Amino acid sequence: MTDYALPLASLGVLFLWCAWRERVADNRRDAKLLATCGAGGVLAGAAVWLV
Repeated sequence: MTDYALPLASLGVLFLWCAWRERVADNRRDAKLLATCGAGGVLAGAAVWLV
């Protein structure tokens, strides 16, 4: 299952980066949604790595 850990975490980091760009552009609603998905992706990648 560790084959999926890095892509999941990378996708989560990409979502977090996009959330930051949306926050800078003062689009808070989309930034919150992207940050939630990004955090979920990073946590999913960590969970897959541990299992």
